[in-house]
Amino acid sequence: MKTLLFALVYLALSGPGKTFHSQEEALVLAFGKAEVQRTPHYWTKVERTALGELAGTKKVGGTHAKFQAKTKQGKVVAGRSVWFDTRMVRSKPQTIMLIIDAEQRVEKLVVCSFDEPLDYKPVARWYEQFEGRQLNDELQLKKGIHGVSGATLTSRATTAAVREVLAAHATAHPVVIKKATARKK
Repeated sequence: MKTLLFALVYLALSGPGKTFHSQEEALVLAFGKAEVQRTPHYWTKVERTALGELAGTKKVGGTHAKFQAKTKQGKVVAGRSVWFDTRMVRSKPQTIMLIIDAEQRVEKLVVCSFDEPLDYKPVARWYEQFEGRQLNDELQLKKGIHGVSGATLTSRATTAAVREVLAAHATAHPVVIKKATARKK
């Protein structure tokens, strides 16, 4: 009897994945009840190559969509953008939502769905290590991002997704760096 109970509990916990938030629910988490504008970005072959180089990957999707809150007057609120990424982990997809702030840092990462067995999904604390990160050399496994034993493919897919989304955001929103000018006396 104990063996049967253990087997049932194990199957329930390691069974198919789960949807945690629909896109609409995730957008409410990001923007509350504000009106949201979706802006698709269709990348040319040259742009995809540049995105791949920036993200440190060979293959980048041909389109991304960002979401931004709008004011009551219909103007887009600058500063925060939301991007969704869906990619295969092992043989099934994971969808994450990334909130990117005005400094091009990950403000929040939310797992919207994880279709692999939940045994392959890291704990929430693992995903939190992306918060505050920018696209740089530290945003890699075995550098600034710790891997997860038993969820290596999820770690790789999530890190690649974050890098690609930050590259897409940087391409869509280039940061203008102002040079400091010396004051004349």
